Amino acid sequence: MKYKKLCECYFELEKTQKKLEMVDLLAKTLKDASNTEIGKIALLTIGKLYPDFVGIELMIAERMAIKSLALATGKNEKLVQKELEGIGDLGKMAHQMLEKKPQSTLLAFTQQHDEEEELEVLDIWDILDKIAKMSGEGSSDKKIRTLSGLISKVSPLEARYIIRLVVGQLRIGVASQLLLEALSVAKTGSRDFKGVLERAYNRSSDIGYVAETLYSEGIEYLKNIDVEIFKPIRVMLAQIVSSSEELLEKFGGKCSLEYKYDGLRVQIHKQGKNIKLYSRKPENITNQFPDVLRFIKEASKIDEFIIEGEIVAYDLRKQKILPFQEVSQRKRKHDIEQKAKEIPVRIYLFDVLYFDKKSKLDTDYLERRKLLSEIVKETDNIQFSHQMVANSTDEIEVFFNQALENSCEGVMGKNVAQGSVYQAGARGWNWVKFKADYALSDTFDLVILGADYGKGRRAGKFGTFLLGCFDQDESLYQTFTWVATGFTDEHLDEFYKLLKPLSRDKPKEVFSDIDCQYWFDPHIVIEITGAEITVSQMHTCSRGHLDKKTDGLALRFPRFTGKIVDDRPPDQATSNEEIRTIYLNQKDK
Repeated sequence: MKYKKLCECYFELEKTQKKLEMVDLLAKTLKDASNTEIGKIALLTIGKLYPDFVGIELMIAERMAIKSLALATGKNEKLVQKELEGIGDLGKMAHQMLEKKPQSTLLAFTQQHDEEEELEVLDIWDILDKIAKMSGEGSSDKKIRTLSGLISKVSPLEARYIIRLVVGQLRIGVASQLLLEALSVAKTGSRDFKGVLERAYNRSSDIGYVAETLYSEGIEYLKNIDVEIFKPIRVMLAQIVSSSEELLEKFGGKCSLEYKYDGLRVQIHKQGKNIKLYSRKPENITNQFPDVLRFIKEASKIDEFIIEGEIVAYDLRKQKILPFQEVSQRKRKHDIEQKAKEIPVRIYLFDVLYFDKKSKLDTDYLERRKLLSEIVKETDNIQFSHQMVANSTDEIEVFFNQALENSCEGVMGKNVAQGSVYQAGARGWNWVKFKADYALSDTFDLVILGADYGKGRRAGKFGTFLLGCFDQDESLYQTFTWVATGFTDEHLDEFYKLLKPLSRDKPKEVFSDIDCQYWFDPHIVIEITGAEITVSQMHTCSRGHLDKKTDGLALRFPRFTGKIVDDRPPDQATSNEEIRTIYLNQKDK
């Protein structure tokens, strides 16, 4: 497939807000893809070269992309930067600049005439892959020149999406769920097989692999795709309950309880001497925790498994779990061993996903839990999560208070009945979470959608932030609250640096009646606390699910807790359904 044809599809996708139209538009183009290119097309369409767990990224900063564009167009770099400030979208600017560029422009460093080439998708992918793998001394300059050479060869429309792709802001509104539906339509002619594709994706975290398998082997083969070592499983998520009574009621009077630790969720894959750690995004974080690798090697009883747990920062002297902010400092690329000494960690294991060369996702919870003792032995550094089976609210309250006393956030309630399977990639009712905050002042993981500039000491920085939740049914972000409190000057400096490169026109994946001075790609997730949830005519959270169809929900007296939730992707942020559950329980009280 010509890359230009794919870009023409992207351009049409940008112009529509309707999900079904987007699916059909994308499916029409994907239908013409070959078996050898569909996997790469799928990844490119969600803005990636490889799945997250592979760890190969383009690593092109905006300033490098600006230099490449300046070289390709023969314009002064400062003029390109100034023009960007007015347009706010580097891809759109590249499109406009190349449409105006004289045909006589030469690229002296390549000794090539500026003529468009009809490049295939695989040609584009190969060049971008080459850029991503450049490293060592002088690699930045090589990346700039290679990208500039590519821009000079393609049409303005293609340059629009190449530039956006390399800076991580494709902006066509296609998330994994929409892409899976489009793949189903493209290959089978029906949306009905999306669930089959989603199951395979949840077990492999590799949408390129799912697409390639669908095209080369067919839908029946895809039904048998299952768990493999070193292909992380998309994590199971929990619903929220607001009381011990509700927790027990959800599970018919009997449930398992575990401490809810305030750490980094980790999926541990082992095969022989090879061990890899994956976050819930899922990214490969193996190199960031050399101490955890040693702990696993020492504690392992068998050679091959996938288990899940929580890495927490741990004060060895006080024998105490430390807050999330401490363990989050371990996610770094430099001085890793030194940081491991400064911030020791402990792992609390709570589930088994693969054992005896078989997936355990469809095995009931208590049976999975028992397998932990066959896989690893408990040590000072590796423990099984604190757990008990409860039959009464009194037992829940006692265990809940013990969790808080042990520096935990609350408890996880888990189904112990038949059918208590691991629902990969889903937020089902086999697991629920009950935190102290849900009974007092709610905490939420919310996505920064927009911002207004501050005043006074906040002048020149973003001072007020528009935050949203995620609607899983529509794959949209809905507004939930504005927040301006809880931020230090250091926080405001950090958010300005993080968010300014993400600024854009209002994203099509955001459902909002509110206007902002700045809109952002929905990437940054932060933790917010508040007093109560109220009905709102302004915010869109849960609109259409309340008594009045025009009502939404909003958070009163919101405050930033100081926690950036960098191990949670935005589509796993607090959902509108979770917020609605808390609101209805609050209303009942």
